[in-house]
Amino acid sequence: MEVEPEETVAQPAQPSRVLIADADPDVLRQANRALRGAGFDVAAAGDATQAKALLETRRFDLLVLDAAMFGIDGLAACTAIRGRVRTPVIVSSVSGAEADVVRAFTLGADDYMTKPLRERTLLARIHAILRRSAMNDASVLSVEDAVLDVAAQRLARGAVTVPLTRLETLLLRALLGSPGRAVSGERLALEAWGKAGLEQRHALKQVVYRLRRKLDALPGLAGHLQTSRSAGYRWRSAGAAL
Repeated sequence: MEVEPEETVAQPAQPSRVLIADADPDVLRQANRALRGAGFDVAAAGDATQAKALLETRRFDLLVLDAAMFGIDGLAACTAIRGRVRTPVIVSSVSGAEADVVRAFTLGADDYMTKPLRERTLLARIHAILRRSAMNDASVLSVEDAVLDVAAQRLARGAVTVPLTRLETLLLRALLGSPGRAVSGERLALEAWGKAGLEQRHALKQVVYRLRRKLDALPGLAGHLQTSRSAGYRWRSAGAAL
């Protein structure tokens, strides 16, 4: 992990709990020091067994997981455990290959960082994710017969409810906030990750794909999430043509 010049970072009003799991002891030590210095309550795991035990017994506000430690199957298991409490996940990896980035987001990652990790960048990503999570708590949007509970991360229509990931919730929140109007892919990426680079544009397509499949499970909502050519995506309002 590369050490950068120290910078004053505003500490959370109440310490957020972060689990960082990495097989590299230097990364683990430096990240642990940086996060504690920024006011976080940190738990560190040097192997997958220890990380999974912590996930089963403690509640965390955010996870930083080393892809090499867990492998694809392990990441899937961790995101499944994470899914019980909707905790955001940052995946770190030495690989910056598009396929690896897309795979991590497909498994439910909220962000992806290529190693070597930079302390200030890691802290900025963590603060951004936690800030967006706090801003979106206790918010309910209702459009026509669809009700999005942002805090609970679920979408309902009538008696049928489907659970959503944090990213799916953020994207749907932006679309429901402008029914019938196109929302650019850049804005949606910024809404979800706070940035709109190539990695985020690829990940956005994966999130939209998963979200459409969930909408298909709700009566009358199939086809409501539409692609608007050269403009992004939109939520089809009542009476609009498919």
